[in-house]
Amino acid sequence: MVVESAASSPPLPRLHALPQHVAIIMDGNGRWAQSRGLSRSDGHRAGAQAIRPVIERLGEHGVGVLTLFGLSTENLSRPRAEVQAILRLGSEFIDRHLQELDDAGVQLRHLGDRNQLPRPLRNKVEQAVARTAENDRMVVNLAVSYGGRADIVHAVRRLIEDGVRPEAVTEEAIACRLATDGLPEPDLLIRAGGERRISNFLVWQAAYAEYYFTETLWPDFGAAEVDEALGEYSRRQRRFGLVPSKQDRSDEALSGDAEPRT
Repeated sequence: MVVESAASSPPLPRLHALPQHVAIIMDGNGRWAQSRGLSRSDGHRAGAQAIRPVIERLGEHGVGVLTLFGLSTENLSRPRAEVQAILRLGSEFIDRHLQELDDAGVQLRHLGDRNQLPRPLRNKVEQAVARTAENDRMVVNLAVSYGGRADIVHAVRRLIEDGVRPEAVTEEAIACRLATDGLPEPDLLIRAGGERRISNFLVWQAAYAEYYFTETLWPDFGAAEVDEALGEYSRRQRRFGLVPSKQDRSDEALSGDAEPRT
């Protein structure tokens, strides 16, 4: 699945900077279905089908980590039939794609509370995680039954359980107890579907991520949209709260990208 290039894919654009870690909020399935007179379940199925080409395109670009927000802890309060449909699609995704993901060197991880998942799906997730644990081509995190605030609460509880003294509580001490321990923080957070919020997704980890919001509904998000998002990321200057250096300003002036900064 994850290849350097594919005959069926458009040529890769030339980008001077790429994110190590891309996080995506896959939003807009229901509205996509409604606009076509379909059920919300049909929309979620179309959204599930959009995942594979996005993983493939990011793999072609050489992105090392992808985190997909599939179902939040808050989403579990949606109508039971809709939640069950989403969880069933998660199970089908593993059944359909685990072999090719494993063959391609993709390591699957799960972010979130597995105890909230139905036992059959929980077992599949655990088996998929164990099977791909040694793969190192690309990491794909499936955030299902995940909440950013709950992630932080869990990390704080671990600090207490580990007997960490107050003066030893640091950002690093918290970060290594989050679900994303050992992974780079997201450089780029994409939200499909037109909303302009992160909805309790990676609220600690995405503190300095670049945000990219698109009106494109998730089922319509494909290789071209991946390229557009990465192109926008490549054009941004990440300063992490610092003032750009004199060299950076000179480079911007030469490239025509300079703009007033405060």
